[in-house]
Amino acid sequence: MREVSLDGDWVFRETEGGRWLDGTVPGGVYTDLLAEGEIPDPFVEDNELGVQWVGETDWTYRRTVEVDAALLDHDRVVLQCDGLDTVATVLVNGEEVGTSVNMHVGHEFDVADALEPGENEITVEFRSPVEYGQERAAEYPYEVPCIRYPVDQPGRPFIRKAQCHYGWDWGPCLPTVGIYRDISIVAYSEPRIRYTKTEQDHGDLRGDDASGDGDLYGDGDASGDGVDLTVRAGVDATTAGEYDLTVSVAGAETAERVTLSAGEQEIETTVHVPDPDLWWPNGYGDQPLYDLDVAITAPSGELADAETDRIGFRDVNLVVEPDDVGTSFYFEVNGTEIFAKGANTIPTAPLYGDVSEARYDHLLESAVDANMNMLRVWGGGYYEFDYFYERCDELGLLVWQDFMFSCSLHPADDAFLDTVEDEVRHQVRRLANHPSIAVWCANNENEEAAQNWFVEHDHHEDHLDDYRKLYEETVGPACRDEDPSRTYWPGSPSSGPDELEPYVFEKGDIHYWDVWHKGEPFEDYYTTEPRFVSEFGYQSFPSTDSLRTVIDEADFNPTSPMMEHHQRNPGGNTTILKRAASYFRFPFSFDDFVYVSQLLQAEAMSTAIEHWRRRKPTTMGALYWQLNDLWPVASWSSIEYDGKWKAQQYAARRQFAPVLVSFHPTFEGDEGVDNAQAGPGGEWPDVEAQTLWITSDVTDPLSGTIDLEIVTFDGETVLEEAVDVDIDAQESVELRTVDREDLPSGVDPAEVMVRATFDGGRAGTERDGTAAVESYPATAFFEDYKRLDLPDADVSVEIDGADVTVASDGCALFLELDPGTLRGAFSDNYVHLAPGEERTVSFDSYDDRRDAVVETNLADELSVRHLRDTY
Repeated sequence: MREVSLDGDWVFRETEGGRWLDGTVPGGVYTDLLAEGEIPDPFVEDNELGVQWVGETDWTYRRTVEVDAALLDHDRVVLQCDGLDTVATVLVNGEEVGTSVNMHVGHEFDVADALEPGENEITVEFRSPVEYGQERAAEYPYEVPCIRYPVDQPGRPFIRKAQCHYGWDWGPCLPTVGIYRDISIVAYSEPRIRYTKTEQDHGDLRGDDASGDGDLYGDGDASGDGVDLTVRAGVDATTAGEYDLTVSVAGAETAERVTLSAGEQEIETTVHVPDPDLWWPNGYGDQPLYDLDVAITAPSGELADAETDRIGFRDVNLVVEPDDVGTSFYFEVNGTEIFAKGANTIPTAPLYGDVSEARYDHLLESAVDANMNMLRVWGGGYYEFDYFYERCDELGLLVWQDFMFSCSLHPADDAFLDTVEDEVRHQVRRLANHPSIAVWCANNENEEAAQNWFVEHDHHEDHLDDYRKLYEETVGPACRDEDPSRTYWPGSPSSGPDELEPYVFEKGDIHYWDVWHKGEPFEDYYTTEPRFVSEFGYQSFPSTDSLRTVIDEADFNPTSPMMEHHQRNPGGNTTILKRAASYFRFPFSFDDFVYVSQLLQAEAMSTAIEHWRRRKPTTMGALYWQLNDLWPVASWSSIEYDGKWKAQQYAARRQFAPVLVSFHPTFEGDEGVDNAQAGPGGEWPDVEAQTLWITSDVTDPLSGTIDLEIVTFDGETVLEEAVDVDIDAQESVELRTVDREDLPSGVDPAEVMVRATFDGGRAGTERDGTAAVESYPATAFFEDYKRLDLPDADVSVEIDGADVTVASDGCALFLELDPGTLRGAFSDNYVHLAPGEERTVSFDSYDDRRDAVVETNLADELSVRHLRDTY
């Protein structure tokens, strides 16, 4: 087999009479136009509005390639296109060889007759995706509705393209076109392996001794009998014949004679792996990966083709079973129940030229650093590049994989259904070997759209029929056929198959948006009792360093037109302003306002996540919206577009720590927090008591001591006691309640902080010994932050290499260490310091890890701020 890459330099132009410009493949037209100086940066100010013509225009890409006669002598010569975005006609030497209407499908076009020895011209003509979608919509017998956004383009339900390219409530409208993944000429005469898929049988895998060390039974064996690994290979044979199929992995090997017919087919064999080390999610064990070698040889022993992939041995299940609450919803890996801790991801950039391995590394390593074990690849973008999933495998990040449908209904004519089936089969075959993939999900909020959002539409029954054809008769069967080893979930949110109402707390997964979209106070989270929350969130502004790259400082005002252009959720900035006034005193400067907005987001997420973690095992997952941004914007992200961590990303480390120490409030006049109600103005009654909890995700019993204290803002300790901890594996337990009325006479509730610090504890068994576990101090108050009588605290800073030591003479809340323009993150940040407390954190630089350089830069760039400084 021979392969000739066509990646690299191309030329492109407007199809109708434009001049040829230099382009890059893989890539896209917005990236190329920007590089050529033909358009302004669409991120800056409101330039986006002036470049909408790009998506409304037809574009042509072209290059030449030298082909020798020996390549053309092969039985098959194909043009392999891994990603054409989106409506494309492919020509070789002026002859049409193939078309595409789906960016999510890889294509192979027969070019044997079109190519010639010597120089050949490859041309890809792209239709305007905007015009294509509108044309298809006009041809359909009735309207197919979708959610619209402040800056968007119409027609997205009718084109299989990343839906967020058409604008979203956190992203720009940049419907790009281009060859966005690899393209090459492939020639072969022997059987060729197109893909491999695996299915694992771990036997009777028990979770009764799941220590997370990859060895449930103490002998390194996954089930006592090993793992039966079924390997399926998609093969294209140019001629029929007998061949040997050989599979080797983890020291095991099997070979068998197979008979191939001419054309494409799937063959399989099973290899028994007696003693594999198990792959675990982050926080539960290691992530060993093994090379899976699959080869096809002729009976003579001559190699026809071989493929190597990386797999991990694990047994993953989505457990959906009736229980005394309703129906469970949790992930089980290697027999161990997993509380899913993580976030939703969106594409890393709207311009393909900005999608890089470095961005993926930073994003995924940041997730691991924040104790996450699951990411949801949201269904409004594109199926991520291979590197994303490879890194998730290596880092132990489970992936909830949506199919790419979001916030819309879709047509269900034969042509649309056919390309969707091709898409599902292509993507499942591409991704199924990754141990990180935990579940396939049909769509994002489209079940909700069909059942609730568009029910008043005149063609509602037609829409329901289309929905069934698309997901129940096309996506689901194709997914199950290609990968029977994983659960296919009918949508998100969803109550499960055959359930008409997708939004039920007692079963399935929910998206809880009442706090943001309906303006409920953060305490509203305490009233919820979900099984699994796959979306919820609260917005904040990005740092002024990030905003400065796209907005002039003269517009640094939350209600300026340019600032509102970089806020795509209608009324979003107003929502932040109103809620900030509910919990915090309003800051004097815009920079301080940005800081407070990030505290607001972190507090919202802490309220929700800590509450839901305390509810385990009834609630077993919290994936907040969203991990990343794809341009500088006010949004729900915890990591800014340039990679800087917001306050929430630091808070996520504490929210998702293996052992969570937290306080749960009870409100005045309340018979239990779950029955509390907000009063006039949306504010809740005073906090009557704070109850101390400990929640463990450790797979062994946990013991230790929590130091509980109440400290006044001037440094007096008015309560101090040791609370013993002795809990079972993965247990969540209420330990002690501190009542407001128990404060000593003369102590003002607005001048105290309640603190709880776990001593690190010990967890383990007699077999594997004991080990300390990670947790963070917890702090609670009896008043909202705006009612606290905070002192003017003086914070000292000492820098020693990458270590920064801070100390405060008074209570300093949400102490922020801002590295300015330095790229990196601290080991902890936005912490509460009690009077006289000292804490040392370290700075991890993404650019240069030499201590001397870091120390010099930190001295120049570092700034320190706490809440009292803002008013």
